Amino acid sequence: MYKLHLDRDLSKDLFEKASKEIRDWVVNAIASIVVADNVIEKHEFVALQEAIGLLDNKEEIHDLMDKVKERKLFEVETIKMETDLAIKVFFYLAAIAVIDGNLKKSEAELLKKCGQCLGLEDDLIRSVTHWSVKQMEINRKLKHDLRNSSQARSRIIDSIL
Repeated sequence: MYKLHLDRDLSKDLFEKASKEIRDWVVNAIASIVVADNVIEKHEFVALQEAIGLLDNKEEIHDLMDKVKERKLFEVETIKMETDLAIKVFFYLAAIAVIDGNLKKSEAELLKKCGQCLGLEDDLIRSVTHWSVKQMEINRKLKHDLRNSSQARSRIIDSIL
């Protein structure tokens, strides 16, 4: 429904110096959010590609894809990381949660759990979740406005020709 252009430079910089433990946690969190509603939509493959980019070798990639197909991912657990990194990771996960143009209850619950596992305060978790929903609404309106603008352009061209 929507294209999410995850900032690849941000994700590269964000995770470049992160430990293997943190990268593995993020990969599992991304994959878990993608399969939380038991439907993997084409837009969510962008998020899976991001997760794959954080893995070190083909075996890890195959293992992840097998777990995604079987929907047998690890439960998201508490992890320690610096607060600024945790906040950036949570924003990143929130953007992925709304990648398909919806924030389903199962995705929202898992996103909240991810925030708690990152050690974030409930108020921040709610604020970021609200932000992601607003971004989704902005994307929806932008798509609608672009369609209307394109139709107006076509009408102008048709009236001239």
